[in-house]
Order: sequence, then structure tokens, then C-alpha cells
Amino acid sequence: MPARAIQKDDILAQKRTDKEHERILNKLYKELRPVFLHSPDGVYLYLDDRHKICSHRMAEIFGTTIEEWSAEPDFLESFVVSEDRELFAQNFQEHVATLTRPVTFRFRAVKKDGTIFTAETDMIPLSFEGYALAFHFVREVQ
Repeated sequence: MPARAIQKDDILAQKRTDKEHERILNKLYKELRPVFLHSPDGVYLYLDDRHKICSHRMAEIFGTTIEEWSAEPDFLESFVVSEDRELFAQNFQEHVATLTRPVTFRFRAVKKDGTIFTAETDMIPLSFEGYALAFHFVREVQ
């Protein structure tokens, strides 16, 4: 098969995957909407770097709009200081990817304006229609 056809097939497969991921995220968001609206913590759902959604409070904590927060192409790069990224990724791999149990931990976060602050998150693994997602509650700590 010519390389051009393979690239076209890959692009079509990615579009199908994106649509499926968007459908999953939107469907789960609708179920959890009361939590997004009423939690005093920042709340977000994370499927992957391209498919994530947050509450107004979460965006506010990071000095962004919901749209800006969701559009960031690399969550760890954008919102977690470099020294804490490994801890964050390791907790995701050990708890969410394996769907084992929630974990609470602290990390240094970065606001849109570059301000660094200490945050605490409850990272909760969810399984929904065959996908592993992270459901987070985030708060600033002193």
C-alpha cells in the first residue's frame, strides 16, 4: 500500500478516535455536571491531553477560561512544574491507567501568568464505556 494511502487512513482513524473520545467525555460530563457546578474544588475529567474538560472553579484556580484550560495541548507541561511532572504521571499510570484506586497528593502547579502555587488533588480513576479516565478534585493549599 502506498505511503500516501496509509497516511490518509491514519488521519481518518484519528478523526474517528477524536469523535469517540469527545462523545465519551461529553456523555460523562453530562452525568457529572452537578459536581462540576457545585464543588468548591476545581474539578476536571481527563481522558487524554486532547480530551479534557474542567469546571469554572478549576479554570479560575489556574487563571484561565474553561476553553483555554481545555485547549492546552500538554496538561503536565502547562499546569505542573517540571520537578513534579514525574510524580503526577506516575500516579496517573499507577492508579488511573490500572483502574485500581483513588490517590491524593500535592504538587506545585503553574497558573497562566506563571505564578507557582501548591495544589492538592484527589485523582479518581473512572471506567466508562471501556475507557479509563481521571476525575480530579483540585484545591490550592497554603
